[in-house]
Amino acid sequence: MTYAYIRFSTLAQEETQQIFAIQEYAKTKGLTIDAVEKDEGVSGGVSYRDRNLNNLVKKLHRGDALIVTEISRLGRSMSDISKLLNEELKPRKIRLVVIKMGIDVDCSNLKAQDDFLFSALSFAAQLEKEMIQQRTQSALDARKKLIAEDGGFISKAGNYCTSLGNKKGCDMTEAHRAAAELQRAKRDEWRKTGLYPWVELQIRRGRSRNEIIAEAREMYEKDPERWCTRQGCPLSKGVLSKWARDILPLI
Repeated sequence: MTYAYIRFSTLAQEETQQIFAIQEYAKTKGLTIDAVEKDEGVSGGVSYRDRNLNNLVKKLHRGDALIVTEISRLGRSMSDISKLLNEELKPRKIRLVVIKMGIDVDCSNLKAQDDFLFSALSFAAQLEKEMIQQRTQSALDARKKLIAEDGGFISKAGNYCTSLGNKKGCDMTEAHRAAAELQRAKRDEWRKTGLYPWVELQIRRGRSRNEIIAEAREMYEKDPERWCTRQGCPLSKGVLSKWARDILPLI
């Protein structure tokens, strides 16, 4: 059996992005995903034992495969990932696939270089978590300072906020609202012609990302004004992934 595990915040596009990557990988390897286990809105700092991942682990048997997009989906704690590998996956003789790192190993036969690689990746995941926490705290401190000195700040969404929190103390001015509406109108109009609807059609047909990009770039070379992104560039993997997150929930 082949199982997929995804962990994401409350943003739907994060879920879609992981599912898309796993589906693409499975297609290229001729695999069928038998089940998907999800953890929504759960930090990677939470032990796997306290997540739905633990339920999935208990279902695994010898020869089963577990697929994730990156090691940080399993967790952001070096000690917790080590326990998951050595106390759960290794005794069960599970095949572990980490797509973005190009890892595909039999956990019952981990070599020294595999242990070193997982340790390095686990360290990177934990370090990233700590850096995210530091950046978040720095942003909060900066906003607190603006509130104290200027009475408020303008959020990324264009809201003027006089206090921290969800919508408390926020006011979207007519100017910001009009600007946002104009940008959405321009985006929606652009998506009716040219490259975007063509990409949407290819995704609906089930074509792989590499196939779509290769043909899109051939068309761009012939007619760059028509077959370009909104920024006037040829289609890239990053842009395609972003569009796919918008398109896939509609299919």
